[in-house]
Order: sequence, then C-alpha cells, then structure tokens
Amino acid sequence: MLRGAGVSGNGDSQRTKAAVGEWNLKESNEEFRVMYREGPQGTPMHTLFVEGFVDGPTDTCLCLGWESTLYHKWWPQLSFPNFKIAMSKSLQKVRFGEQISLLRMKIAWPLSARESVLHYFMFEYLEEGLIVVLLNSIADSDSIDVTTHGYTRDGIPEPEDVVRMDFVGGFAVQRVNSNRSYVCLIGNIDFKLDFMPPSLKTLWQGS
Repeated sequence: MLRGAGVSGNGDSQRTKAAVGEWNLKESNEEFRVMYREGPQGTPMHTLFVEGFVDGPTDTCLCLGWESTLYHKWWPQLSFPNFKIAMSKSLQKVRFGEQISLLRMKIAWPLSARESVLHYFMFEYLEEGLIVVLLNSIADSDSIDVTTHGYTRDGIPEPEDVVRMDFVGGFAVQRVNSNRSYVCLIGNIDFKLDFMPPSLKTLWQGS
C-alpha cells in the first residue's frame, strides 16, 4: 500500500520539517486526514495533503477525480469562509489518459475569483491495483506548441476578471478490495497573493 506523509517521525522527517515547514493537521479520523503546510521560505507555495479510504471501487474513485464536471457534486461548498467551485469543465481531450480542464473557485473576500487550467496525465500500475494522475497548471497558453507539449491551445480561454493560480501535484487511487479504495491527493498551490496587503493576507489565511 501507499504510505502517506507523517506529522511526526524519525530524523529524516524532522529534517524535512525544518526545510519546508511543519505539517498542520486540519482534520483526522479513522477514515481520512487533511494536512496543510506553508511551502519553502521565500516561495508563495502552500501544500495541501489529503488521504483516506473510500467505499467504492477504484474506477469510481478515479471518475470523481478525473471528470471535472462532477467536482461540484463532492467538493465541500463552504460558505464561511467562502470557498466554492464556481465552474469546472473539460476543455480538451488530448488522448486516452490525458486531458485539459478548467477549474474556477469563488473564495473569501477580499480576493477575486481564482482559476486554474489543469493538465491531467494518468498512468496505471495494474499489478499493484494503483492509478496515478499527475496535475499541472498551464500558466502561459501562448507558449503552447503541439511539437513540444503534445497538445494545442484550442479551447483554452484567456483569463477574464479572474486570477490564474499555479498548481503542481496529483492524486493516486489504490485498490483495497473490490468495494474499497485508498485515495491520496497532494498539491502545491500558489494562490497569487503577492500584491495583497500583508494585513489582509493574514486575515484571509487565518479564516
């Protein structure tokens, strides 16, 4: 089975904490846990880690993470602080196991809406019952060329009245039994807070 990140442990994990910041446990029970930490000092990144068990086969779990049009059905629609999915849709099916989608979030005042254009790439370890999906945001659609990227910019919109976030991460789904799966997600996110006043940034991060 896959192993998740720990909140305590041996010397190696302690050195990791010193390098990139300590994990903060946000929620934990027998079925799942959610952790957060700030990225390396001097970078704008924030890291979110979620792992847990789902009552369902791996193909169902994969569908929930792969089909962006389904995100609003399971994503927590928080009203305070406001953190909701405003729009999620597929932009381009590149080939089997590869696609591009748009995810737009409505988040707490005083921030404007955020969105990411995400590139999905899936591969499988069938003997291990494991499926991995890599997620990377597309920051500059103007630089996309089919000879270097393997896909075109067709269907990718220009940002309008939103801020484009950067995201690097992915998720994995592993079979436990015929009707139970282990799911793990980790993502490094830049919310683009560079030009936000420090007082408002502190208020928002503490909400």
